[in-house]
Amino acid sequence: MDILHTIPSMGINSGGPALSAFLTAKGLQAVGVSAEILTYDVSDQSDKIISSENFIHLLPPATNSFAYSKSFKKYLIEKRTYDLYHAQGIWQYPTLITAKLARKFNKPYIITPRGMLYPQDLAKGKLEKTIFLKLFLKNDLQKAACIQATCIEEMEHIRNLGITSPIAVIPNPIEINNIEISSRTKDKLRIGYLGRLHPRKNIERLMYAWHKLGDKVSNAELVVIGDGDRRYMDFLRSETKRLFLPNVVFTGFLSGEAKNNALNSLSYLAVPSDFENFGNIITEALVRGIPVIASKGTPWQELETHHCGWWINNDVQTLATTIEIAINTSESERQAMGLCGRKLMEENYSIEIVAQKVKQLYEWILTNNEKLKFVYT
Repeated sequence: MDILHTIPSMGINSGGPALSAFLTAKGLQAVGVSAEILTYDVSDQSDKIISSENFIHLLPPATNSFAYSKSFKKYLIEKRTYDLYHAQGIWQYPTLITAKLARKFNKPYIITPRGMLYPQDLAKGKLEKTIFLKLFLKNDLQKAACIQATCIEEMEHIRNLGITSPIAVIPNPIEINNIEISSRTKDKLRIGYLGRLHPRKNIERLMYAWHKLGDKVSNAELVVIGDGDRRYMDFLRSETKRLFLPNVVFTGFLSGEAKNNALNSLSYLAVPSDFENFGNIITEALVRGIPVIASKGTPWQELETHHCGWWINNDVQTLATTIEIAINTSESERQAMGLCGRKLMEENYSIEIVAQKVKQLYEWILTNNEKLKFVYT
């Protein structure tokens, strides 16, 4: 079984989609599936490809916003021996041409929208996306052998657009084997955010909650790990000064060991986004035994059902109340919550578990066997 994943970028700066595509392909290789990735090389000197694995095929960078390049089409035409195509993302040329040529080759294809069909995402560039959806994308989605959603909520948003293709609900995978549970030093309690700094992430709400708590967090730190929108970063820093918050730390972009050390230093991770289709950083924290405070804009009710965090309304008062509960939680209880999170990851989100599901999905599509429990028609 030869599979080709297509994605516009596998650069580290591309965040969750690149990491998830890489870990999925890596997992598939481990369970005996020949899975390759076709993508463009990075054009930004501050970026780099997520891995040098030989199953990642790099084309010269495409510098336009649509990620168009003749080289992508040429590669697909010349290397047409794949049994199935799996496109990652939806608004750029690689997915458009993958779907078109797969149909021409009479081969099945899967599309993973990566949260790009949420109403909040569609609202950005609404006119252009509405036109593109009507002219091209809806047809590509309707003719797909299957669509992969990472959670039930994402599937519902796809169905609300009138898409009737089968939808497989398979979460993003997380590396577990080489990651140990955090042995956080007890010098200071830290609540942290990790990820891209962008207005839709609502990081300022954490600061307003921190300010509301006042002396209750005087011996703790709020750590903001990441880089992103320059104007938003300036706004966040100006708010810390305006609110006189000396115990808010901005680390900037971190990777590798520096990122791991910063994440492992956290007592709790906080995710105040209004919406996330998955939230890879939540799995990164849970696998390290770090409980999570996440908004109901994320699909993580499991934080409560598996006793490894809080799934809450995304207003400042609720954030403040939850942070106060967290900082008053005993260390033994915090560690117990962390172990529950680790167990959840091992049983449902590991590379091996997810790869087996994706392999079963491919086999179902190629052999037309009995429908799988995680596929909805």
